[in-house]
Amino acid sequence: MYFLRDCLVLLFETGVAFINGEAWKVQRKFFIQVLKERGSISMKNDIAGALYDSIKSTIDDLKAKKGEPVNLVELLTHKCNTNLRVSMFGETGISEEQLQKMVELYGEEVASTTAMNVLLIGKIAKYLIFPLKPEYYKTLKNQKKLKSMLFGVINEHKATYDEENMRDVIDEYFKERDTRRSKGDPTAEYFTDESLVESLILFVGDGVLSIAAFASSMLTHLIDNPEEQEKVYKEIVEVIGLDRQPSIEDKSNLTYLNAFIQESLRATNMFPFFPSLQCTKETTLNGYRIPKGAITLVNFYSIHNDPEVYEEPKKFNPSRYIQTAGKQRAELPVPFGVGKRACLGESFTMMQIFLFVATIVQNFRLTLPEVSSRTSLHFEKLLQIHV
Repeated sequence: MYFLRDCLVLLFETGVAFINGEAWKVQRKFFIQVLKERGSISMKNDIAGALYDSIKSTIDDLKAKKGEPVNLVELLTHKCNTNLRVSMFGETGISEEQLQKMVELYGEEVASTTAMNVLLIGKIAKYLIFPLKPEYYKTLKNQKKLKSMLFGVINEHKATYDEENMRDVIDEYFKERDTRRSKGDPTAEYFTDESLVESLILFVGDGVLSIAAFASSMLTHLIDNPEEQEKVYKEIVEVIGLDRQPSIEDKSNLTYLNAFIQESLRATNMFPFFPSLQCTKETTLNGYRIPKGAITLVNFYSIHNDPEVYEEPKKFNPSRYIQTAGKQRAELPVPFGVGKRACLGESFTMMQIFLFVATIVQNFRLTLPEVSSRTSLHFEKLLQIHV
């Protein structure tokens, strides 16, 4: 896992997810604020927001299938492309085709990077094994293409930049850099084009693929647990009804749906483990010496299946997150990491997941189509959706 992190750092060494020190603190603060603002813009005027329009389009597309099987991962990936493009780049910052190509390249890159690296640990693997693998060169080739595309987009923005008209996150980045420079702030040097490109690659890739994958896995849990699907549907009907589209304002009133989403995140373990934080100084934990520079591994699978934290962890039970008299509510799962190094896009991701799941369940009953082998549906499960 040291190697996996080394590989990711190689690809995204100046991106906000992997830089350290003051540069990380400054850029993290900037991106948290701008992502929050861009997410709010996509939902302005309640149901009139771009995100709501995209979800309504998803429902229309599903209804057009008239109960025929549909690849939901593929459909949601396309819709998430639109959501992210409008939220981060506006209508003119980047084209749908450009973003789709970036997501495809990123998906191939991540698949190549992680699938072969889990057991490659240490310098021998890093320098003598990995470079001999064909996936290594495919990963670097994809990264080069991604950077080239985004540098092209950035250069186009530079040529048409107007500080009085902020079109997207790229313009916001330019403005932040210029403001810091005008004040003589030395932290302006952290706002480089290279850092922006590598951060955008992560935002674009994870912002599309993770939402589509998480939402699809939750719909799969609804299929695997029809009694849970019925409970979620009944709550939606009671709280929202069938005459209007769910909005983010409904979230606080849909207790069981929120619990279902949390249990799905716990049970899915989309990322069982991941190299996360690096020790900045030597320390001791429970008698074990952890040297400076050591990479700590977050074992999400162990956390989410600990019987001391989750009673009967193998059982799918959303009710564990609902507070009742004489019963303590279970700890919430942590699929996005913990602390200040947690995923910057967690709130934006969870917002979309909630709206996708709520709106789809409101309009459809989900079942699996007849297939000879359920295992053939491992990741891209085909969902038979009935109106």
